[in-house]
Amino acid sequence: MRLDRRSLLAAPLGLAAPAARAAGPGAWPDRPIRIIVTFPAGTQTDILTRLYSVPLAQKLGQPIIVDNRGGAQGVIGIRAALAAPADGHTLLMIGVSTGASAPHMIKDLPYDPLRDLVPIGMVADAPYLLICDPRLPVRSAAELIAHAKARPGALSFGHGAPSRHVAGALLAKLAGIEALEVAYRGQPEATNDCAAGRISFTIGDLGEALAQAREGRVRALAVTTAARSPLAPEIPALSETLPGYNLSVWFLLGAAAGVPEPVIARINAALTEVMAEPGLRQQLAVQGLDIRSMPPETLRGFMASEVENWGRIIRLLDLQPT
Repeated sequence: MRLDRRSLLAAPLGLAAPAARAAGPGAWPDRPIRIIVTFPAGTQTDILTRLYSVPLAQKLGQPIIVDNRGGAQGVIGIRAALAAPADGHTLLMIGVSTGASAPHMIKDLPYDPLRDLVPIGMVADAPYLLICDPRLPVRSAAELIAHAKARPGALSFGHGAPSRHVAGALLAKLAGIEALEVAYRGQPEATNDCAAGRISFTIGDLGEALAQAREGRVRALAVTTAARSPLAPEIPALSETLPGYNLSVWFLLGAAAGVPEPVIARINAALTEVMAEPGLRQQLAVQGLDIRSMPPETLRGFMASEVENWGRIIRLLDLQPT
């Protein structure tokens, strides 16, 4: 089945299997499943969740509702997930911002991702994409840096999530430039304002930002991983200009801690089946994402290492929680 962006946004329900499994006493799932997305509709996290929700609903035999709870840099959605019964009927899409950088970027964070959340399955990863206002006289990351150095403080950088704030601050640190920071509720707003010339540059989601770059609305300068992305091999890696720069986004399907292990194993097995289905990789590639799987026993360690890694970068940048 091929789903376009419009149909994904229009239909919040995943498709149930033609013949749902019989729900006996204590059977799971025995009612619709909700996946909370901590960012608004239309964001990369939202589109990714909807792409997975359709085949996952078929595997699990219940409809899946995608519940957008954007705001407060993901905290609103996390609170909603933690307030729900930990029975596996409420799941959560966890990304870099909510699962790794938030503990170091948000003051008085009301949750600990390693204590309060449980990862169920890795679903995707991708680089970010550095883009700029196409009216700027720059066509590469090196030219953007030179332009900014010649005009200290004159350029502006927009970000729609804590991880993008860190990505931009790391760029400024390694490049030795100054730029006015502008915070947004979500990354699409920052990307749109970059296209409109209201900010000079941003670090956006690869799929959305690349689509706008190919339409000429923004200018793509570099991906943020150490190597070029196979999804856009023509775009240089930022490390080619700033050695050592390497940041990426990842997504885990998870839940509040306390979900029974058999339920976690059931969802993980269903995810593995979904990832093997023809066409999903191509649908994710349109969004600038690649499938990334990881054995369940390594997921907790992965999250812990990411929290530590982002903390190290944030301390290097001397960023203070807000």
